[in-house]
Amino acid sequence: MTDPAPAVWYYEAPSTVIGALQHGLGRGAHRALRDPAGAEAVFACVKRDHRWDWMVDERALYLARLVRDLGMPIPPLLMLLRDHPSDNDDNTFDNTLEMLEVLGRSSAQHAIDGLRQYVHDGPRWTKVLQTIARDWPRELWDDLLPVARTRLGRGDGADTALWRSRPWPDWATVDESIAARLEDFQPRSAPPRPFEQRGTKDLLTLLRTGGTDRQKAVLRELNHRGPQPDLLTIAEDLPVTELYGQLGRAIGMLGRRALALARAWATPPVHPMVWTAYLVLAEHGEDGDLPALFAAWEWLDRRTHDRCGYDALAAGIARIGGAAAQAAVPRLRRAWFSPHSFERAAYLRAVTALDPDAARWLLREGLWDCESDVRKFAAEHAPLDDTTRDQLRYLRDDPMETTEVRATARRRLGF
Repeated sequence: MTDPAPAVWYYEAPSTVIGALQHGLGRGAHRALRDPAGAEAVFACVKRDHRWDWMVDERALYLARLVRDLGMPIPPLLMLLRDHPSDNDDNTFDNTLEMLEVLGRSSAQHAIDGLRQYVHDGPRWTKVLQTIARDWPRELWDDLLPVARTRLGRGDGADTALWRSRPWPDWATVDESIAARLEDFQPRSAPPRPFEQRGTKDLLTLLRTGGTDRQKAVLRELNHRGPQPDLLTIAEDLPVTELYGQLGRAIGMLGRRALALARAWATPPVHPMVWTAYLVLAEHGEDGDLPALFAAWEWLDRRTHDRCGYDALAAGIARIGGAAAQAAVPRLRRAWFSPHSFERAAYLRAVTALDPDAARWLLREGLWDCESDVRKFAAEHAPLDDTTRDQLRYLRDDPMETTEVRATARRRLGF
């Protein structure tokens, strides 16, 4: 018997409430509060993490705010932690925990009590403990020390403790057993630098010869020493595919000095270092480099598995500006709907710089966005009317909101 085919999953259209929520768009939050099925859609977005990149895309505050404002019950959300204790493709545990931590930080008592109870009897208790200790006031977790001592004493979860993160250093000052564990913990040592004592000229000579492994180590050492203009004369002679990461970093550090090389690498046919070239042109290029940046956008579009990197291109096109750059506005407005929300602030800044009229509605929507950088920029620039003033007051007064966004909303309102 063959295994069943894996279920095909896709994002719903951002024109729908569920699709907009999956993308973390402001329209999703705004509409969910007025939709009878809004709470069900929010719960689905907690249960399945829809972020493109779990490491950088923001959703916790966005979802926590909706849970609170919709009056959703907390116990079913707490049960997600117990029903999905191990990592899964939906990232249910971490997504739920991050959202509940934000609720607890804003004094939601059911979330506080539920996460504290999980430390008593949940299987991934060290993960929960370290999460709440990171941002909650100490009085909400400090009394859990006896629970942690008991569970560690019977070997329960000790292998998952991150000993350099709170609460362990705090408790090591008052608990000998935890202090001993912390002392035994050996942080990862820095990578060796076998060529640290060699002069830069010698390293450049070594870089021209020898095997790839040695060249990687030499280039890594050169990167420790800052920009190396002499690399420009030998870069084309190096095995660029094997040295891709370190060489890209080295060329990037050269800034404008690398423009000529970047233009050569950005010219068809596709060079192995083409993305490094595009990044140099985005950061330092001029009017004549706009066609290459548009080509870079199309190059990313063809990489359908990858939604990353458009933010650098958007910033570069907006920096160069001018009439030709305005042709990017339709692309930027389409990119607004990317589920990789981390890059959305760059799109908003670029549209605002290139076509302020086209940015007006994006700025309004941005006040409800999942990304704090989008909310902050929108709070600075959104056109003021009754609706945006109300939302600015909401951002200013919401204890869940980040300090930076609250301060920006306060300044925009004049107090």
